[in-house]
Amino acid sequence: MTQKVVRSIELFFQEQPSDKVYNAKLLETDKGYTVAVEWGRRGAKLNSGTKAIDVPLAKAEKAYDKVVKQKQRKGYEVLSDDNLPAEVAPEQGQGSASKAGIERRGRVGPIAQLLNNADGDALDGYFADAEIVAQQKLDGMRLLVHVRDEGIVATNRDGQETSLGGALRDACALAPKGTSLDGELLVDPPCYWVFDTLAWAGEDLRQEPYAKRHAALKRKRKLFASPLLELVPLAKTEADKRSLFATLQAQRAEGIVFKRKDAPYISGRPPSGGTQLKYKFVKTADVFITANAGNAYQMAVYDDAGKARQVGKVFAGTTNDSRADLDAMLSRGETPVAEVRYLYATKDDILYQPVFVRARTDKAAEACVLSQLEYTDRSNVAKL
Repeated sequence: MTQKVVRSIELFFQEQPSDKVYNAKLLETDKGYTVAVEWGRRGAKLNSGTKAIDVPLAKAEKAYDKVVKQKQRKGYEVLSDDNLPAEVAPEQGQGSASKAGIERRGRVGPIAQLLNNADGDALDGYFADAEIVAQQKLDGMRLLVHVRDEGIVATNRDGQETSLGGALRDACALAPKGTSLDGELLVDPPCYWVFDTLAWAGEDLRQEPYAKRHAALKRKRKLFASPLLELVPLAKTEADKRSLFATLQAQRAEGIVFKRKDAPYISGRPPSGGTQLKYKFVKTADVFITANAGNAYQMAVYDDAGKARQVGKVFAGTTNDSRADLDAMLSRGETPVAEVRYLYATKDDILYQPVFVRARTDKAAEACVLSQLEYTDRSNVAKL
């Protein structure tokens, strides 16, 4: 297939910690016009994909202009002889975002402790290890609450200030000044589920063992007297951990967390492993791909009436090769079938956190049905 470059652009974005590029080409092909894109970290192997495939020129130009404008609004700069990237990305406040007048939200609190995934083959070891405890992994909004002299300050996982309802703010005010709590906010019914404390009454507890921090929270009965605040319970024995795991699976919960009793509170995510790990209960489904939607692939299944129902978009897990294969099948008018992993389906039949696993050339689109999807109740919390 012959291709002629009609338009092209090279963009870059540099401002710590980012140093990345984005390239776009509008190509004339034997069947029409295609918009091909590349992106990734500068100097590394780039990802590749398409925003439009073998479409009329007007449609391709619209897709090309749209993606270029999107990137430039985010601060991407056009690479030219007069505007070249620096050898090292400038510090925050001196790079691409700052030139475009884009302000980054400052931190007013610590970054949350983030967990790596646990190996499914190691689960029996976690259950048997007396130095490891387990908790439900809740599916809400990560929230750290700080009781300060100026009042209650809530921050997200990145340490940036976020909103907090008045009733919940009042409930958290029962903790003394100098206290920082970490937990998950569920909205239906509203409840802040606390699983850790970084400080209490001005005492920094982050280097204390996790078991000691949790036990200290358990003694704060006045704080948890409000129905808006709950303490996430611990499973300590092998029997209790296995029972919790089975219960969470039966409830189609998001997952389970394993923590060493001596684990400190360390902001950020370790490069690998760690003293606290999460294990998500993932499901799989077969879906058919209806289109390259520009930034991801549109997925669908058939309902009981034989009508196609969209179930979201997937991009995670795809590679340059798999995207090329999917695009080629779509260009030929075929309907690719893919196996995807996901955490659960929402009440609107949208797959939550889908990940592409593989193309299913052995399966027809008609075999991808709505009844295979598994749903969850996000408000369901296991009791120990």
